[in-house]
Amino acid sequence: MKKFITSVPFQSTINPVVYQPVNGAELSYDKAHMLPILNVLNNNAEKGEEIEVIFLIGDNEDIKRNYETVKEQLAKLAEEKAFRYTIREISYRDSDDISVMLEIYGKLIKCFEDNDELYTCITFGTKPVPLVQLMALRYAYHAKENIFIGSIVYGKAHGKKAGNADDKADIYDMTSLFYIDELSEKFCRLGIEEPEKKISAIIFGSEGENDE
Repeated sequence: MKKFITSVPFQSTINPVVYQPVNGAELSYDKAHMLPILNVLNNNAEKGEEIEVIFLIGDNEDIKRNYETVKEQLAKLAEEKAFRYTIREISYRDSDDISVMLEIYGKLIKCFEDNDELYTCITFGTKPVPLVQLMALRYAYHAKENIFIGSIVYGKAHGKKAGNADDKADIYDMTSLFYIDELSEKFCRLGIEEPEKKISAIIFGSEGENDE
């Protein structure tokens, strides 16, 4: 199943923006909204398809209010694209304590099954939360069979007026970082000599001599 993972914003004031893809990423969605994961859904959820959206939800009033808006925007997109969805909620205490992060990780890895396609947005949440999301993706990639990491995206609003509804924002596709990390780990595990040169060749199209 396709599963889309995102944190609900915790900002007290956050208005819809149009997220514009950077560097030709296939992430277009011309409606103003709150969550970059909707761009991902717009480009990956097919008509008639059943998907799951996993929301990471902290325990404060701003998040709860934003969550209601997010669910409305998701429902509108699902109607436009004619896909079906279920929601899974992962609630956590409003704290950056390591025990909270480990709890999120433990809950998140239970969401994955063999043959899943996983998509995640690391824009929102306190700083440790995106790290937990990436850790969970790595777990799924190694622990389950036939896992495909479809997209890891990050949204960035423009300037001081980013809260205005008519403002634009950027959305970046960061998926290649995941696969480079996986490849780097594999090179090291297999004992390949000078793995940094192999990695540089992939990144820079050379043997790494001119990558400074």
